Amino acid sequence: MAGWDVALHSMRLPVHVRKRVCEIDFLLVGPRGLLGLEVKGGEVSLRERVWHSRDLHGRRHRLKESPVDQLHSAMFALEGRLRAELDKELVRRTVFGQGLVFPDCAFDVASVEWEAETVLDQPGMVQLGWAKWLDGVGSVWEGKPGNRSTLSGADVSRYLDYLRPDYEQVRTLGQLSSEVDTELATLTEQQYRALDLVETNSRILFEGGAGTGKTMLAAEMCRRLAESGDRVLLTCRSGVLAAFIAAQPGLDGVTVLPFDRVTSEAVATFDAVVVDEAQDVVNGADLDVVERVLSGGLAEGRWVLLLDSNNQRGLVGSYEDAAMTRLAEHRPARFKLKDNCRNTVEIVTATRERTGADLGVTTAGHGQEVVVFEQTRADLGRTVADLLDKLEADQVPLNQVVLLSPRPFGASVFAELPSPWRDRVDILDLARMRKPTGGRVGFARIAEFKGLESPFVVVESLPDGDCEAIRSALYVGMTRARAALWVVCPQDGGAVA
Repeated sequence: MAGWDVALHSMRLPVHVRKRVCEIDFLLVGPRGLLGLEVKGGEVSLRERVWHSRDLHGRRHRLKESPVDQLHSAMFALEGRLRAELDKELVRRTVFGQGLVFPDCAFDVASVEWEAETVLDQPGMVQLGWAKWLDGVGSVWEGKPGNRSTLSGADVSRYLDYLRPDYEQVRTLGQLSSEVDTELATLTEQQYRALDLVETNSRILFEGGAGTGKTMLAAEMCRRLAESGDRVLLTCRSGVLAAFIAAQPGLDGVTVLPFDRVTSEAVATFDAVVVDEAQDVVNGADLDVVERVLSGGLAEGRWVLLLDSNNQRGLVGSYEDAAMTRLAEHRPARFKLKDNCRNTVEIVTATRERTGADLGVTTAGHGQEVVVFEQTRADLGRTVADLLDKLEADQVPLNQVVLLSPRPFGASVFAELPSPWRDRVDILDLARMRKPTGGRVGFARIAEFKGLESPFVVVESLPDGDCEAIRSALYVGMTRARAALWVVCPQDGGAVA
């Protein structure tokens, strides 16, 4: 595309004069300036000053506003934000253009609201082509008054450095407090592509190991679907995780339920269903539940399943190969998440060595080495107490430390903690995760902490027995840690004294 170096897809803007958010389908950036494109798939028509669309399934929709107004207001909002936050003089001399694209139909409606040269329809793609049309659109906007000029390479870089890191930041599942209710994390390029995939595909299977951001992506997908007016259900097997997700900002318009409450509390069908930790519900009975609450069912409805089959199958819920075959028959798009943005190199390496799991390529960098303690239960109680003493002396916030075990607290190795440390352990529930108590340590069973994370984790590994169950629990437990991890292994059979 001569004159434009980069195309940014799905530019979302948090500031708009009339809307909570707005979006530009594609933003082209290059020496010729910034060119916004509004793309409307399917059939598009204008009747009695009202815009309508017909999707590829034949369903007709009345558009809330014209594509012209939608693009114009979004570009106006973008230009205003760039002028306020980047460089007023740079924006003043930049060409800002707009174009409408109707790739699936002919559109020959003339109006004073737009110039014919700025519209590309399906016949135009064949007869004119993208390159020639874009050149013409650029010429239209370059000819407008205002003494705008060509941008230098440095100018283009400034725009891109501002737009790509900053235009789209999403809320993580970091612990909420009364003081801080959002925590922002820049998406990886792979996660950008994953979110883009949801906009163009009705049925998707996302596969990714722990730490690849599946739960964060699930929440962000639901926010976007709900913003478009869809009735959205977000569900997972864990009641703790479901409650925690439901408490995240921006999900007011989304129904979030643990899976065992879907049938009893989902009183209406949904336009879209998103399932996190989906390896727990890929079985015939649970897929029948999704079928009942999803408009169009599994065959025609909109669904997204995010799963990790590494070592989590069967830890809670159940997984059946026949059920996965059933899903595959509906020809979902498949996407592999490989960027581990949670665990350090050391945690990824240690988890792979002890469980054989593939956690993908970590982008979290290096941290401290993972430490493994193999002692009797009584000795481990004293060792963990010494560790907590050291963390407290190093001014580590203890409410960022979580003890994890496959067993309830009373049967776990952490019950051997000497007083007063044993008295400073909170059994984690939603209230304590949202507002942890200073100076106290959290404890949770591994299965109940799936999908969640903490900077500092001490995890109990059970002695040899059911090796598959041990690997599954250990994999989940180890991968909850973001910064530092300790593994404690009782060497006296793990029996409660």
